[in-house]
Amino acid sequence: MSNFSKVKNVVFDFGGVLLNIDYDLTYYALSKILQVDFHPDNLPENVVKIFNEFETGAVNKETFIWNIQRLANKDVPQGKEIIDAWNAMLIGWDSSIFDLLLALRKKYKVYLLSNTNEIHLDWVYSDLEKNHGISDFDVRFFDKTFYSHLIGFRKPDVAVYNYITHDAPIKPKETIFIDDILRNIQGAQSAGWRGYHHHPDDDLGFVLREKLKLNF
Repeated sequence: MSNFSKVKNVVFDFGGVLLNIDYDLTYYALSKILQVDFHPDNLPENVVKIFNEFETGAVNKETFIWNIQRLANKDVPQGKEIIDAWNAMLIGWDSSIFDLLLALRKKYKVYLLSNTNEIHLDWVYSDLEKNHGISDFDVRFFDKTFYSHLIGFRKPDVAVYNYITHDAPIKPKETIFIDDILRNIQGAQSAGWRGYHHHPDDDLGFVLREKLKLNF
């Protein structure tokens, strides 16, 4: 793919690209403790609004948990039960990802852009330290990380890509964004970035070297 030959900046999505996730595990866990059919397609509009606000830092963890508790059909679950169910989607890491990121940083600027929230990021930091001995994830593997709940923007809004373009700073035409959700790639392309729609089952190292022809 010669159109990626001048790439200098690689921006990764988190879940589904670097971190293994399964949304259905959270849908199932929340359905069980709330005794309702919990799925984004079936939720009231005001609850979906809270989810979006949680991902952009507009509401705190306590407000988010309270809004989920309100969905309970009978017995209201405790906060910790909700946190555990919310985190059920986070499966863990293929440790080869860490070596891949370090190798990539020798030749490219490497960034992380994630739609996430306080609860999930707490889990990430705890898991990295407990199971991988990593306490400096954001600075060891990336030139900079961008988490939606900390910067106030979320994908696929073009504003988040423009924010990173100016904050990093990077040149859009020299930047490739790798995400497992097509609409997020399309948002990046609207901001002038290049994009690659990644399938979670594909080997990321193979994709970077063989499909995108990145040299590292």
